[in-house]
Amino acid sequence: MLAGRKVTMERARKLLKGLRIHHLGFGFFWTVTFVVLSGFQPSRELGALWQGYTLAEQVLMPAAVGVLGFLCARRRCELPHWAAGAACFLLSGSALLYFLVFHLGEGAASLAIVAGLLMGIACALFFLLWELFYVTEGQQRALICIPLSAAMSVGLYLLVMLLPLAIMVFVTVTILPFVALICLQKSLGEIEMDAVPVLDRPALRTAMADLWRPVLCVSILAFSQKLIARVGGAGEVDTLAALVGFAAAALLVAALELFLSKGFDILHIYQLLFPALTIGFLLPSLFGQQYTTLLVAFLMFGFEVVNLLLIITCAVYTIRNGLPSSPLYALCIGPVLAAMLVGSEVGALLGPVLSGDLAHWASIILFCIVLLSVALVLVARGKGKAPASMTDAELVSPAEAASDNCAAAPASGSAPEEAQPRLAERRQVVQAYLEERGLSPRETEVAELLMKGHSVSAIAGKLFISENTTRGHAKSIYKKLAVHSRQELVDLGDQLLG
Repeated sequence: MLAGRKVTMERARKLLKGLRIHHLGFGFFWTVTFVVLSGFQPSRELGALWQGYTLAEQVLMPAAVGVLGFLCARRRCELPHWAAGAACFLLSGSALLYFLVFHLGEGAASLAIVAGLLMGIACALFFLLWELFYVTEGQQRALICIPLSAAMSVGLYLLVMLLPLAIMVFVTVTILPFVALICLQKSLGEIEMDAVPVLDRPALRTAMADLWRPVLCVSILAFSQKLIARVGGAGEVDTLAALVGFAAAALLVAALELFLSKGFDILHIYQLLFPALTIGFLLPSLFGQQYTTLLVAFLMFGFEVVNLLLIITCAVYTIRNGLPSSPLYALCIGPVLAAMLVGSEVGALLGPVLSGDLAHWASIILFCIVLLSVALVLVARGKGKAPASMTDAELVSPAEAASDNCAAAPASGSAPEEAQPRLAERRQVVQAYLEERGLSPRETEVAELLMKGHSVSAIAGKLFISENTTRGHAKSIYKKLAVHSRQELVDLGDQLLG
């Protein structure tokens, strides 16, 4: 029992090692989107403006993700880092227009639509840029940063909503977008890009064959969640219930990644969630529409669990197969965003018709259950080829990877107990030298392995980063250390080790 706990805590330690607060900067962006998309309950007078605002955001976001992903694949490039500044500007502008139109009563329908369009583009840019960081920094970052950022955003949103309106506007329009920008730029500054991998047709077909089942499951849940929320006429209580479901999902995914020693994928999680979701759907039919709020919370919880896992799956799959991040993200998340749009608009059309009609309400619930059942059948017939986690055997901390050879060296010596302290001292000398030359913590890890003669592919495997990222780090290391080849770096390591 104690041994199992020790192994579990060791896994959590490895995943959290090297984590910095700016790596969770996605949460600051998420907080702004919560405020401007969930923090307002439209009145009759502003209902048409709100519908135009949300429709513009929901239409443009999947369209922008798809177009940007296609352009990156076509031009064999990733989004430039300066796009982070554009995303921040668009996010801040959208938030300002939102407050002007819906809280201060200024502006017309055109401003509401412009606010939605700006938010849609900002979301697409932030999504793709953060995915680029998670992919290039390795699987361990993706596993833990995504759910922790989501959980943090809920707490920040609740704090912001407690502020007076004037302070809330200032924080949402200026502080949060600026902090989100700083975190994103600092995170992107830690990665080095060499050459962007090519997504050719065979690789695209393989990716689609491996990922279509999890994408379909998440898309069906996204459609159902939006449909029920709009048909039920989401009010303040339903918004709070959805928020609780989102927070619970983020915490659950974080716990699964931190403490579940066996690997898993979305398909297994979906099979476990299906019975709970079915029970949630039956509550309004059996006990009345007053249980719709509980159903909304159930659906948001189930959707966000698999949605967060899909984002992680996309990052892990991209790293393991050496594929470009933006096109793969568009391939995975684009259909989910489109399903959310369709579900929301269908719900908006059916909501007034089905209001107060229990028989039609039951038909909608039955339809959603059938959709979820179809997804379950497809899941049961398939085998997950895209993991959403790493097993303990795969999980190797960077420090352990860098010291593998150091630990093995004294095994053939006559006094391993005496050799270990000397090796540790020499390694500290090397690390101090590299830090003095301005190498980042990740570059130091790569440099130590290069000095030991490891190949690029071996280093990528040990540190769970892409070969492309490893080459980028190597270029930066050569420049900072004024060496011109791997052999010169190996010789430098030999000199430092004496």
